[in-house]
This record gives sequence, structure tokens and C-alpha cells, in this order.
Amino acid sequence: MSELASTGWTIKRTDAMVELILSHEEIVAAEFGESVVAGMAFDTSELDAEADIPAEIVKRARVVIVEVRTDRPASLRRLTRLHNENRALVIIAAVRDPSITAMQALLRAGINDVVALPLTRRDLEAALERIRSELERGTSEETARGKTISIIKSVGGVGATALLSQAAALYAQREGERGRTACLLDLDLQGGNAATHLGVNPDLTVSDLLDAGKRLDPAVLTSVAATHSSGLSLFGAPNELMPTDAVGTDQVCDIVHLAMTQYGTVFLDLPSDWTNWSLSLVAQSDIVFLVIELSIASLRQAQRQLSLLTKLGVSPDAVQVVVNRVEKQMFKQINLRDASETLGKPIGLSVTSDFALMNTALNRGTMIRDIKSKSAIGRDLGKMLDAIDMLLERGG
Repeated sequence: MSELASTGWTIKRTDAMVELILSHEEIVAAEFGESVVAGMAFDTSELDAEADIPAEIVKRARVVIVEVRTDRPASLRRLTRLHNENRALVIIAAVRDPSITAMQALLRAGINDVVALPLTRRDLEAALERIRSELERGTSEETARGKTISIIKSVGGVGATALLSQAAALYAQREGERGRTACLLDLDLQGGNAATHLGVNPDLTVSDLLDAGKRLDPAVLTSVAATHSSGLSLFGAPNELMPTDAVGTDQVCDIVHLAMTQYGTVFLDLPSDWTNWSLSLVAQSDIVFLVIELSIASLRQAQRQLSLLTKLGVSPDAVQVVVNRVEKQMFKQINLRDASETLGKPIGLSVTSDFALMNTALNRGTMIRDIKSKSAIGRDLGKMLDAIDMLLERGG
């Protein structure tokens, strides 16, 4: 044991790769027993939740589990500073009863995971198992990760999944020409139809990834993927309805994070109703497409969606509104300018309404361009792909 000035104490082990930093109260309340968990030894340091973390601790660590008090600005600043000054460090935040907003703030601060306080051996082991797999696969922050594109709907029935399916397949082909890969995870657990829209009938689905638990690894991920003719790897929605609130945030985030290590671009089709895990995924996405239509109900709900995204801290530049099923009529009750003014946001993407063409593609389970090589919808989808390229290049 060695002193840390007058702020607390630490227990050091020569084989430790994990640093556990908790206040006195949380150390007393913790139940993790031995100093080796999930095959990794860890040091334990007692520090107040706002106290500066000595450089000697950070220097020797590969993983830091640090207490964060979300009601204390100084504690949050400490976490942000720890991440900004140590980009290669794997950071796990230990928090008591975090709210959804607090959870998003922590994820945006650059941490890798969150564990609940008081700390238990089971939770600690689960977190370290996930981190150990990352370390073994070499997917720490020095390793490039794929980009994530989430599709959300203002209201159900706006055709978001149909658009996503077509756009993802087209983008996968574009990425293939660049020597890169893309996948689509259909996480609409109750209404997902991406596989059907693309004429794919997968033997395994997202539910098999959820069931894998700790067995989830690149081999399991690959075994579940169904390959579309465009080169897109498709992970279909469950064959049977699943309650969205029965799925844990860690479960879904583990799947998406693993997909990001295996594919250059990861498309996510999310449920219409918000869940803790869908909020978390959207907050971490590089691009969020909000699909709307020109109706009062859709615009009102889109306003609420945009307000929520702002509260979550999602960059306005990352959120792109896509107006679907735009009819070319001389006189319309609501036009694109009206929609832009209502939402207080420029709308640069729209998709022309062509019910016959889209419906034929969906019923056949094929791509629009295979039915009609040149069409207004095809042109508009091309603009979506160009927007993805531009936004991802701008975001680095």
C-alpha cells in the first residue's frame, strides 16, 4: 500500500492491468472479493469522486474503472479530462442510478462502458470480460472502428425501413468498390422487415446474437450474417416478436460495438418507440437519419424527436431529416419549405413518391434499380449515399 498525498490510498500489484478508483463509501459498499476478476488483476485506490487522479495510476493502467458522481460537475470534468488526456486508455464509469440523460453524457465523454454502484463481482466481471475481449482483439481506441448510421422514424409507416434497406444495399456496393464492408442490423425487434424487403430469408437473426451472451465474438457474428447480392451483410430482425424493454442496453451495445470492429459502415434500423438502448445507440451514432413525411402528425412528432436528440447532446450536424414520399404537385397543403420552417432545420434530402415502383420492389424483395435502372427514387437514393460520404468524411 502507498499513500496518494493526503487524498486517499492505493493497493498496487505488479501484474495489475486494471485500476479501480472509488471513494471510501463505495469501497465499503462494494462486493467484489478477490483482486483478480475475469482473469485480470486490479489495483484499488481510494479517492474522492472529485479528487484528481495521480498520473502514476493512469500511467500504469490499461483499464481504469472510475467512480463518477453525475450530480457533481467536478466529477464529470474529471472523467472528461481523464479521457482527453489519455485517448488510448479504456475507461469504465462506475455510477449510482444514472438517468438516461446522464448515461448519454457519459458515453459522449468517450468512456467505453458503465457499471452500476455499489459494485458487485458479477457486474465487474461482465464489464471486464467485454473489455478483455476488446483488448485481445486489439480494438482499443488506436484501432479504427466502423461508422454507425441510425435510421429513426417520426411516426410508424413513413417507409423508413424500405428506404434504409435500399440505401444500405446500394452503399454496401459502393463500399465494396472501395475495398470496404457494410452491414445492416435490423433492431426493430417487433416490426423489422429489412430482410423481407431485400428478399433475404436468414436462418439466424438478431435474436441469436442476443442469446449468445458472453459467447458473442467475431465468429458468432459472422455465422449469423446473411449476405445480400450487393455485398451487404444483413442481420435480420427476430422471427418472433420480442418486447423491446426485455433487451438490455449492454446486450445491444455489445453487438453493435462488435459489428463496428468487423465492418466499415454499420446501419441500424431502430424501433419507433424509444428504449434505453436505442437512445444510447443514437447518441453514439455518426449519422442519424430522421425519416418524415409531409403531414401534420409526422412533423409534430419530428419536432419532439429533434428536441429529444438535442437534449441527448447529439450534434445537429449529425441529424439529417429525410422527407419521404414527396409528390410533385403544383399545389400542396404542406411543402418542403413549410416542413423546414416547422422543424427549424434545413432539409436537404427528400425522396420522390413512386408507390408503384417501390411497392413492386418490396413485393419482389429486390432493389429498385433492378426493376428500373433510372428513376426519381434511384436518383434521390444516390443523393442520400453522397450525403453519407460527405458527413462521414467531415466527421473524420
